[in-house]
Amino acid sequence: MLGPSRPLPKIGARTRVIYFGGNSELGVVVGVYEAGRRLRVLGEAGEELEFVLSQATAKFISAEGSGRERLELLKDD
Repeated sequence: MLGPSRPLPKIGARTRVIYFGGNSELGVVVGVYEAGRRLRVLGEAGEELEFVLSQATAKFISAEGSGRERLELLKDD
């Protein structure tokens, strides 16, 4: 049986927030909503950001709709 091809969102999961222009910061998932389709992430700078799963691309994008940030879930080591 095959498992998921990428990490599933869960509280405590490590993330990378990627900003428009290429900058990024590490973060951690602090909230999982709507069956994993909406996430709240605490970034290194102490700011909480919210992301939603895009139906078009299957990637997590800013919930504000600005398109400036996207979220990458990192695999546990």
